[in-house]
Amino acid sequence: MVVNPLSQLRRVLFLAFMVMVVGVVGYRLTAQLSWLDALYMTVITLSTVGYREVMPDIDGDAKLFTIVLILGGAGVLAYSIKTVTEVLLDDATKHFFHQRSTLKRLEKMKNHYIVCGLGRVGKAVCEELLSEEVPFVIVERNQDMVRMAQERGWNVVEGDATEDRVLEMAGVERASGLMSCVDSDANNLLLIMTARAMSKDLVISARVSKDTNVPKFQRAGANNVYSPFSLLGRRMTRALTQPRVTELLDLALEESNYDLTIGEVAVSGTSDLVGQTLVECNFRARFGSVILSIIREDRTILHNPPANTKLCAQDILVVLGTPEQLQAIKLEFGIGKK
Repeated sequence: MVVNPLSQLRRVLFLAFMVMVVGVVGYRLTAQLSWLDALYMTVITLSTVGYREVMPDIDGDAKLFTIVLILGGAGVLAYSIKTVTEVLLDDATKHFFHQRSTLKRLEKMKNHYIVCGLGRVGKAVCEELLSEEVPFVIVERNQDMVRMAQERGWNVVEGDATEDRVLEMAGVERASGLMSCVDSDANNLLLIMTARAMSKDLVISARVSKDTNVPKFQRAGANNVYSPFSLLGRRMTRALTQPRVTELLDLALEESNYDLTIGEVAVSGTSDLVGQTLVECNFRARFGSVILSIIREDRTILHNPPANTKLCAQDILVVLGTPEQLQAIKLEFGIGKK
């Protein structure tokens, strides 16, 4: 839970105000001073400036009250100094204001991705999104993990991702996708159901610990479900049975410093590519890149499409080439990354 330092400061101000009220009322009763004179006596007493008293002859009751007021004021002053110092030096204060600034930024963020859970899988997801320069926000309830994310400059919301309020703060209704990386399958399942209820068009990817739970995740609304252990097993097997293919895919997808990549670009409805065949588009000659597959709007996939295939609006082109070639395609034909 985020500690609110403003509430502590408000408590200090309230105590100071109550001491002032007690002082004014006390001088009214013990010395029969006017409201202004009582306020004047309270201020000079608590501030210890040493100006003269407004009454010509202070009686015993007023003297005793002044002693009590000075001692009480000194106690409140010591408490106030201690509290303010702790608030200013406490890491919780920095954490609190960091959260406030993050929530302000999130109010304007859209088409971003939400990463729920900052474990080993969640960290890997964040690193990949960061390398792709994709905006994202993390939802995590462990304060140590939250502070670690803040130190790295990541946008993070502290709280339970299964709660509607927390997902709203993360901008789930404006997000493009959500990655559920919580360790518990039960919490992941609840998170998927919550997010799907709040956003029908949200693309949800989730990790699952037990393969038998995959159908449950899909019924709950997850678009993509991944088992880290199954993926690792298949990856190790293919590295032995198809080492050259695996090496090529690693170079295209994993090695960020290699001049080759597989990317996807979406054909916008206003692009002049719409209605043209691959021959007419002349991708290979113009850009040096290769179209591996075309994903239609209804999610049907054309692998190794023939030259006479016509492009349609909202097609997604899976392209093999250099990052510069992919960027040139986007700029030339008005294609934006989906």
